[in-house]
Amino acid sequence: MNRIFDIAATVSSWAIRNRVAVCIAIALVTVFFAACLTRLDIRTRFGDMVPHDHPYVQVHSAYQDTFAASNRVTILVRSKDGDIFKTPILAEIRRITLELQKVDGVNPMQITSLASKKLKRVDASSEGIETQPMMWPDLPTSDQGIDELRQAVLNNPMVYGLYVDTDLGSALIQVDFYDHLVDYATIFPQIQGILAASTATAQVSLHLVGEPILYGWVAHHLGETVVISLVSLAAMLVLLFVISRTWRGTLLPLIAGLVSATWALGIGSLLGYNFDPLVIVVAFIITARAFSHSVQLITRFDDLAVGEAIEPRRAAEQSMRELFRPGMLGLYADAGAILCVILTPIPLLHKVAIIGAIWVMTIAVSAVILTPVLLSWVREPGRFVHPLRLDGLLGLFTRSATALATSRARYLVAPVTVLLLAGFVFEATRITIGDASDGSPILWQDSQFNRDSALVNRLYPGSEQMFVAVEGHAPDALKSPQVLDWMQRFSRYMERQPEIGGSVSLADIVVEIRRNLYEGNPRYRELGGDATENGELVSFYMQGADPDDLAQFADVGFRNGAVTLFFRDHKGDTLRHAIHNAGDFIAANPLEEAQVRLAGGVLGITAAVNEILLRDQIEAIALAFLVVVLCCLVVYRSSVSGVFFIIPVLISNVVTFAFMAWQGIGMSISTLPVVALGIGLGVDYAFYIVDAIKEHLEKHPDADPMDAVRQSLGSAGRGVILTAITLAAGVLFWSLSSLRFQAEMGILIGLWLMVSAFTSLYVMPSLALVFKPEFIFGRARATTSSHDVFVVNATRGGSPT
Repeated sequence: MNRIFDIAATVSSWAIRNRVAVCIAIALVTVFFAACLTRLDIRTRFGDMVPHDHPYVQVHSAYQDTFAASNRVTILVRSKDGDIFKTPILAEIRRITLELQKVDGVNPMQITSLASKKLKRVDASSEGIETQPMMWPDLPTSDQGIDELRQAVLNNPMVYGLYVDTDLGSALIQVDFYDHLVDYATIFPQIQGILAASTATAQVSLHLVGEPILYGWVAHHLGETVVISLVSLAAMLVLLFVISRTWRGTLLPLIAGLVSATWALGIGSLLGYNFDPLVIVVAFIITARAFSHSVQLITRFDDLAVGEAIEPRRAAEQSMRELFRPGMLGLYADAGAILCVILTPIPLLHKVAIIGAIWVMTIAVSAVILTPVLLSWVREPGRFVHPLRLDGLLGLFTRSATALATSRARYLVAPVTVLLLAGFVFEATRITIGDASDGSPILWQDSQFNRDSALVNRLYPGSEQMFVAVEGHAPDALKSPQVLDWMQRFSRYMERQPEIGGSVSLADIVVEIRRNLYEGNPRYRELGGDATENGELVSFYMQGADPDDLAQFADVGFRNGAVTLFFRDHKGDTLRHAIHNAGDFIAANPLEEAQVRLAGGVLGITAAVNEILLRDQIEAIALAFLVVVLCCLVVYRSSVSGVFFIIPVLISNVVTFAFMAWQGIGMSISTLPVVALGIGLGVDYAFYIVDAIKEHLEKHPDADPMDAVRQSLGSAGRGVILTAITLAAGVLFWSLSSLRFQAEMGILIGLWLMVSAFTSLYVMPSLALVFKPEFIFGRARATTSSHDVFVVNATRGGSPT
């Protein structure tokens, strides 16, 4: 402990003595990193959210250019009156289909619609079998041609219900993009431009879904996100100005936040990391930590320079020395907790963990060192810039906390806390791993994207897909009746799950071709008797077709294929049930001629992420708790200290998880970084308050512990409630965001801050006085005991010992 005091004294003395050099060095480094920000890449990358070593992702990667469709966009063309079989509507479908070929990164061979070559009609007659595109290259030129097209759609289950709805009132256009060329910020406006150029708006409504569109909306709202960030920052600064009544109390936290943000983002740019707009809330939390540490230092400086009339330079040095221990402990705990996220094998979380930890540690310079250095130049610490005083508001909290801790009511704090915590734990167990609601949790339920998604799911089998890969042991394995029969049985089995709207595979093509050979008689909708017959049926379909027209069903050698499942939602429970059911069927129905592997597609990747979160999140959070314990053990040299400081961490986490379960906020790749950061949020305030008690007793060994608590709550407690109110008020502006994720994370952060603050104010001092942990009161006890022995011996006339 003495070593920590020595380090704090050395650093504070050196920093104030060389304050000009310190400021110049920090300014030069900040300018350098600010220049690096010009190369910062602000965008979302699909690959960053993929756990590449997971078996599902490996299946997806193996077939990403055929079955996977991870970057598929679906456009719904819906007639406003009657069916779609009208020349203006069909012309609109054709126009959009052709225009999509010009979009950046598009795979032109994966554009599917009535107007593409990929959707075909099979006509059988006494003269033979003819396979031709539904509506390519030209539109029907007569009413008869339109009627023939309508009939061809009705007679083709590979089109009817899949690309034209069962009421014939809408049609789908699907397009996929090359994974290595996809750029959401570019794709989104280009496709929106194609739809905006429609001349048929009187006849049709156009709707748009797909992962590129979802993240395109995120990029679209980037400007709004920046505005909300600035408004939140301004709100915090205004509150600081009103409450602190000084420019130092307003500007120095801002400087600390800007310096740490510049350093961290500059380092990220040098490392080649992109800045995902979805994690801007995480950036805001860490910047708030810089504010918090700076405010604590300013509050202590005011106590010394104004309250005790200590010369500003000495007050600044003493503030740094006294708060060096809890400040650095809080930063180490924060950084360690964030680094625990790196255990989750997802690139985005790795980047968040590394940059987040670096960002937190930069606060050691921007707040712990720079703030006191700048405070040392204050000339008139007792001068205030406006007459409005809100000390009474802060005093309501600190005085009530003091009254609770110093009265016998403190003995009720522990049992009441345990009872409340038990209730919150019960609710927290209901939290969902994965998405907890229909539609995308990134956007609000009434957003255009989620409304379009709901419409597609209502009219069609489902807007999102998962596939299982059937890998044959030899060429033409997929033509085997056993393999095709397995595909049919698997499809029927999986479609019993209500959330799965339908499925499609090579088996569906084979039975439809055979039915057409018998003039559409449904009695003959069955597989061929052997592989040769099935091969002939497939060859009929391929007459006049391009080689990749069957790419979504099988490879060119018919060795590997897929059964694609259409889902109406991607809730965590939905995907877990689907994976479980598929696994059971695969295990109970082994194939001799092929191996079946789960699971690709966008939902296959989502299922992989959910499995990793379910497996790793408890481990990561437990390890983050352990980091807090170890940090306390190193600093206070007491295992009891680690257990003691886990209390606010546990309370804030359990309350927040319970709120997430209550509000239907799932534990996903987006929320996990915020959860890890919350561990730091749950302990920082407690460090300052408890360490202030310990600091007072170390400086005044004969002091009454009650007085130490009063002093701590009056000083550190005031800084805690000031910081919590300021930051919570700022983050609540995120609730106005068009991005539901950011709004919910803002509310979560605000809740976390307030729970942490109130736990530190009302619970920790009471527990300290009730249980008297040795690491806080040990020195005071030893001193008191020695004093008692001295008094007794002196009274008896003996020698003092």
